[in-house]
Amino acid sequence: MANNVPMEESVYQLLKDVDRKYFKSNRQVSKKSMLYQTIEHVQSSDWFENLNLEEIENYPLATATLKDATLTEAGQKHLAELKPQFDKDKE
Repeated sequence: MANNVPMEESVYQLLKDVDRKYFKSNRQVSKKSMLYQTIEHVQSSDWFENLNLEEIENYPLATATLKDATLTEAGQKHLAELKPQFDKDKE
């Protein structure tokens, strides 16, 4: 069953996953997926380097550049700000 995750929580998870080098490869994602929507949402932020979406022509897919993505200093700061809100079980 699908969960509706708030965008801010999805942004936190993406920041966390990029920070811990979770992605070992780039991914093809549906344009309707939460991962696609999250990357699209943060693309204009200054939180990431090398994080991009490249749409695949004539398909409802995009390639998400995740393997080489890193957090900027601003991204590290935003991750730290969001951590108390979304990582409650780690206290």
